[in-house]
Amino acid sequence: MRVWVSGSEGRLGAEVCRQLPAAGHEVVGADVDGASSARVDLLDPAAVARSLAGCDAVVHCAGIPSPEDVDPIDLVRTNALTTFTALEQAWAAGIRTAVLASSGAIYGTAFSPEPLTQPYVPVDEDSPLQYLDPYALTKDLLERMGQMYARRGMTVTALRLHWILSRQEVLDLVDEVPEAEGARNLWGYVDLADAARACLLALDPRPEHSGYEAVLVASDETRVRRPVEELLREHFPDTEVRAPLTGTAGAFDCSRAERVLGWRPTSRWREPDRA
Repeated sequence: MRVWVSGSEGRLGAEVCRQLPAAGHEVVGADVDGASSARVDLLDPAAVARSLAGCDAVVHCAGIPSPEDVDPIDLVRTNALTTFTALEQAWAAGIRTAVLASSGAIYGTAFSPEPLTQPYVPVDEDSPLQYLDPYALTKDLLERMGQMYARRGMTVTALRLHWILSRQEVLDLVDEVPEAEGARNLWGYVDLADAARACLLALDPRPEHSGYEAVLVASDETRVRRPVEELLREHFPDTEVRAPLTGTAGAFDCSRAERVLGWRPTSRWREPDRA
């Protein structure tokens, strides 16, 4: 399969490009900051169309990854229009498989200008979207665009990737970042390699895939040392605990990702990586 990867010079996109050849795929990278052969203005439909020529699938990783120190107008314009341009040009080119990098920030707690809490844990795909910030809005727009193209016949998977970190980065953060600062993300993360692997699996989803799926992709462990049940009691005493969460267990239910993609986390900071 010849796979077009937008944001190929970025954190996630670069790892996706690294994993694709090992899985037998050909890579076509596209990035505004790319080398001459891969430099593409992702807001220019004609440039995107040229870059997509001959590809079989799209993995859209491009976009502004955080709202911090970014003008909200630029954030929404860039994230929304790069997504629409990628999907529209892919559709016009006859490409019928698309993977979109959404975010766990879509629920609203990550970048909220005022305190928000999840009504229940583990968080799942049916948890309410309560966002008050433009970054989460762009991810909702991304998912709605994906739904529209799925209704037209494209197979679309939106991956709600949690905070993407390498194992070493988690180890560096464990004792440096106060627990309270991690509360808005429920002390969660997803390993970079695991996040990219979810993108590859979404290129050939299981029969259970409905044609459009938004799936959570997060580690099954927290990135802090204290037991999760203690953290929840202290920081979120009014949050409903719908399933047992104890010890190192992460507060995110990724069973849908396993069901429709065959994805499970494999890397944990508490132990050596395992395949």
